[in-house]
Amino acid sequence: MKKRNFLAVAVVFSLVFSSCSSEEEALMPEQSKELFKTFELKRDATGAYSIDLDLDSNVKVAKVKNTAENINELYLSVSDDDLEQKSNLQSDLFFDDENFKVDFITENSNKVPSISIFDDNIKYVKKSDDSFLEEYSVIKNENGTYELDFKVSNNVSVDFVYNDEISVYEVHLEESGKSQQNDSYSRTLEKEENELLQIHFVNHTGDNAKGDATSADRKPVIIIDDGEDW
Repeated sequence: MKKRNFLAVAVVFSLVFSSCSSEEEALMPEQSKELFKTFELKRDATGAYSIDLDLDSNVKVAKVKNTAENINELYLSVSDDDLEQKSNLQSDLFFDDENFKVDFITENSNKVPSISIFDDNIKYVKKSDDSFLEEYSVIKNENGTYELDFKVSNNVSVDFVYNDEISVYEVHLEESGKSQQNDSYSRTLEKEENELLQIHFVNHTGDNAKGDATSADRKPVIIIDDGEDW
């Protein structure tokens, strides 16, 4: 009789343990998925930066300005209730010096993807009327590619180059002296897994000949990093 009771307890314990394990396995995919689908980083015609995030309906975002390190920290987490009806976050970005960073910090991942920007700050440098680049945006697509859209002044010629030596997508801008047919451009960019995606706008002004990219003014510079496990 004692043996039967022991077997009964063992069977019940086994069933409970199996049930718990199944529930944990069912939760794992939800916990491990990315909390934001896509993003769009934008610099408008005034030089101000902002970011849009495409989120799942139950994801909430807390924004922290890390003024000591010029980092916009976006903390993403899953909301317990379903009151997060808005699936997009629009936010102006903190920009104190000539560079700033956006960190995407999620509760379900040790990786911290980031965007680093090096550009003139409109707080200190007024946008010149003869600036080559008017505005631009970088969009992360769901398939892992990136879309670069930008607009230039009417008399600016544009040349796209991939610099193998430094692994950088370069957009060369130079005054052409005559009106161009296009002022808006778009390119789809590939990003290698675990590698940086770097975009440099290379401005050729004055004595900086187009063939000498090293002495040209490289602004803005955009660096996208998938983050590393820590």
